[in-house]
Amino acid sequence: MNKLIFILIFFASNSIFSQIEIDWLKLRDVYYESEYREDLFGYYQVAHFGETVESLDNKEVRITGYMLTLAPDEGIFVLSENPYADCFFCGFGGPESAIELRLNPGYDDFLMDELVTVTGTLRLKRDDVSSGVYIIDNASAFKK
Repeated sequence: MNKLIFILIFFASNSIFSQIEIDWLKLRDVYYESEYREDLFGYYQVAHFGETVESLDNKEVRITGYMLTLAPDEGIFVLSENPYADCFFCGFGGPESAIELRLNPGYDDFLMDELVTVTGTLRLKRDDVSSGVYIIDNASAFKK
């Protein structure tokens, strides 16, 4: 029985500590250039990531921020560096100050502006100009 408990604790702690702790300052390593997109028939701001952020692409990460419950019934959640009234689409910060979340089932019971820590796989959005530049897939969120 003690061996089983030890093994469970070992694997649980291993998965908890396998994520890379990131902060919002690291995510600012991005710049935008106006590029013509034939498929969209016009110029758009396209994100280009610095080495710091490139090294995080498709890595398991952990970050703390404010949960924005934009359309919870439709599964639309965003983690923001700032509370809703201060996020980039309301006047403060930029697209790099918000992360689109693809929450795992059972992790969708949050209040607007609730402080949470999110774990999951960070994905950089290079080609899709329709939304933000960061996504966390397979996301789990924990209240602070």
